[in-house]
Amino acid sequence: MLAAALTALMTAGGAMAQTPVDAPVPAPMPAPVAAPQDVAYPGTLKLSVDATDLDHRLFAVHETLPVAQAGDFVVMLPKWLPGHHSPGTEIRRIADLFVSADGRTLSWTRDPLDMNAFHIQVPDGVKAVEVDFKYLSPVTAAAGRVTMTDAMIDLQWNFASLYPAGYYASRIPVEATVTLPKGWNYATGLETAARDGDVVRFKPTDYDTLVDSPLMAGAYFKSWDLDPTGPVPVRLNVAADSPDMLNAPDDVIAIHKNLIQQAYKLYGSRHYNHYDFLVFASDDLGGIGLEHHRSSEDSVDTDYFTDWKSAYVGRDLLAHEYTHSWNGKFRRGADLWTPNFQVPMRDSLLWVYEGQTQYWGIVLGGRSGLYSKDQALQYLAIIATSYDNLPGRKWRPMIDTTNDPIIASRAPQNWRTEQRSEDYYNEGL
Repeated sequence: MLAAALTALMTAGGAMAQTPVDAPVPAPMPAPVAAPQDVAYPGTLKLSVDATDLDHRLFAVHETLPVAQAGDFVVMLPKWLPGHHSPGTEIRRIADLFVSADGRTLSWTRDPLDMNAFHIQVPDGVKAVEVDFKYLSPVTAAAGRVTMTDAMIDLQWNFASLYPAGYYASRIPVEATVTLPKGWNYATGLETAARDGDVVRFKPTDYDTLVDSPLMAGAYFKSWDLDPTGPVPVRLNVAADSPDMLNAPDDVIAIHKNLIQQAYKLYGSRHYNHYDFLVFASDDLGGIGLEHHRSSEDSVDTDYFTDWKSAYVGRDLLAHEYTHSWNGKFRRGADLWTPNFQVPMRDSLLWVYEGQTQYWGIVLGGRSGLYSKDQALQYLAIIATSYDNLPGRKWRPMIDTTNDPIIASRAPQNWRTEQRSEDYYNEGL
């Protein structure tokens, strides 16, 4: 009936009247955040982190950032982190963000495209802005990786600092200070300038090095020199849930000392002025294995040092992360290097970055005594056998799995043999 009525209307009165409607026009895209330039930042970023609020699992951060001129000043939380191979999500745990200058509160707005970037409008005459915020460490594994417990902390500067846009991270000078819980000891790849009670001040460095130098601290803490007669210090630093977990027998420490000597024999070089293993023997802190140039963050079982004979699976962790100091830090795939932590990484060479490191980690495990020779050979054989009949290899080449950190970020899979995962580790091996 409606069609008939429209037909009659058009016949009687000619064509139906047309109401002009403008076609949709896309809103213009906002200007992107300034790209990093290889120029010196005008001043030194001063950073202070209070890590004493164990009751609430909070890191309180205060920063002073020099500014060169009035107008739009952009600060960012690092997003693309070496070793993660994918964009991080720490921004969701930032709270109580306040900005001020010369005693006045300044407003901020989040960038509409980069959720990790904040715009601050700097008034005329201001030489520096003060930034305060809190990082809310997860208290359950379901909410994210736990970085603070009653007994230890894993302070990663990438979640505890904002840095200015427009500069290479290596061109931003920074002076960092941390306040630790009373009586705790610590270790880090940074150089200590002074300790006054529980306040530790570090020597000036650059922001790139800062982010590559996390700090571990603990109530139950012990350190061993793994190369006492060597050219530079190499230390095994351990924080544990309880003091009995630190009772490592001499023969177990001797194996870790041998790891250093075997690495020097294998690589024939040393490119750091010290190296610190940051080992967490904990059921409470979130698990981790993350490489840095002068340190690594390594999670082990709580009986790793005290019950050496009962288990051996995963003992190549320290050897793997230590190898990364050569393969991945000292030398890095060209498309994995970025001038700051907002530029996306491209992961095509992860099969070398991780695959070669996986191989030498197992070999060094066998050479040093972390594994027996037979255990190391069985480990390699099991890996090789697992790829003999993997259906996913028929359609998806190994090089494509280097994109998995960005595609899947290690999310659970129901069809791993078809989907494949981060096979660049073991197939790269």
